[in-house]
Amino acid sequence: MSEVLLTPETKELDAPWGYQLIVDCFGCDFEVCCDLNKGYEFLDKICLELKMTKQTQPYIFKTCETTFPGRPGYSGWVPIIESGIQIHTSAYNHFISIDVYSCKKFEQSAVEEFVQAWFGPAYIESVLLCRGQGVYQRRFGQNLVEKVEKLVGTPGFEPGTP
Repeated sequence: MSEVLLTPETKELDAPWGYQLIVDCFGCDFEVCCDLNKGYEFLDKICLELKMTKQTQPYIFKTCETTFPGRPGYSGWVPIIESGIQIHTSAYNHFISIDVYSCKKFEQSAVEEFVQAWFGPAYIESVLLCRGQGVYQRRFGQNLVEKVEKLVGTPGFEPGTP
């Protein structure tokens, strides 16, 4: 990651590092929870919907029948430049969980609407978390704001200089 320059154009010092949307889908069709192609396409298309950049193709795996006999479903992940998107399904529970984690802001409602249209759950519950809140202040184990305030009071200090 690049060094944060302390100028008016930089992020606010208490800004979060990223945003994580946790989406739980209840009442999904059994077949939807087992359809690897649908899961793969979801991971591929949601990146386009959110205007995020895939680092590679999605990876998706059927739940291991040897380790988890009688528990059909799948897990998948797509790495994106901005972070990553995951999906896990449980067919017998008619349940899909999705995590969208990104350093780039995105609209929670856009994700929820896309998920609703794609998988058709009976209902969705979601939580949006701000991750790494204040990382720019605390990245060195100290309060960067105090350091900046001290520098600003120093003769000859100009914002944006190292």
